[in-house]
Amino acid sequence: MSAPRPSTVRQYDDGVDSWSIVAAPAAKALAGLVSSYASYTEKTQSFGARRELASTSGVLIFALDEPLSIVGADGIEIVVKAGEAFIGGAADATSISRALGPQRGLHVFLSAAGLAAVCNAPLAEIANRVLPLSTFRSTVARDLGARLVEARNADEQFDLADQALMHWFADVPVFDKTMHWAMEQFQAAEPAAVADIAKEIGWSRKHLTQRFTTLTGHSPQTYRRLARFGRFTARLMARPTDSLAELAAETGYYDQSHLTRDVQALSALTPGELRASLLPGLGGFRED
Repeated sequence: MSAPRPSTVRQYDDGVDSWSIVAAPAAKALAGLVSSYASYTEKTQSFGARRELASTSGVLIFALDEPLSIVGADGIEIVVKAGEAFIGGAADATSISRALGPQRGLHVFLSAAGLAAVCNAPLAEIANRVLPLSTFRSTVARDLGARLVEARNADEQFDLADQALMHWFADVPVFDKTMHWAMEQFQAAEPAAVADIAKEIGWSRKHLTQRFTTLTGHSPQTYRRLARFGRFTARLMARPTDSLAELAAETGYYDQSHLTRDVQALSALTPGELRASLLPGLGGFRED
């Protein structure tokens, strides 16, 4: 018998809105491609939609209950029903997710290499977009979705996802290691300059920019900016009462005015408005 999978549970219930999330690591065989899973249930009455903020992270979510509407950063809406999934790429603007009833689902946390492997396509093809998973994997996506709907608990969902993803990833091309390294450098807490990364690789800055943009759909400078914004929003969620100036300094902004410009450009909100949209219990950011 295999050892039980370690997991953590996070719950919130104020009598109006409630959600429960069971998180656990993916199988070791998926290391470098899938880091973890989150099985969730949710019922909300005080709000109907969330802001899914600009980010370097892609997303893969299976809907397992009532339909879920998602409007991508490109303004195009898709709706996924029980057993269906959507995939989204790194985005430099906000997407909106709207629950069309009580929600249950499985969130698969993928690396850039894992996202490319699921799509079996360049990341640039899904940058700033959300698409049905069936666009890339039709029969196997429907099969996994149906099994996930019938799973009795989170552990069964995680096991089913492990098995399916290991099968999907068996015959995909190896992700560009040089670009993967560059992406990691740009996501670091103290990211190197684009010119320094190019020099380390042995390329010109122009060549790095062309290769990086062709692969990811975003320039190195935009990617660095998105990573910094992601660090700020993560700190804001974890420490919502801290001063914005302090959070700005901790996450790589020169000053609060620099933070304000970035937040407005990437979320269409001021930092204060973004903080005001925070949901309790690490629930994300509300849209309405």
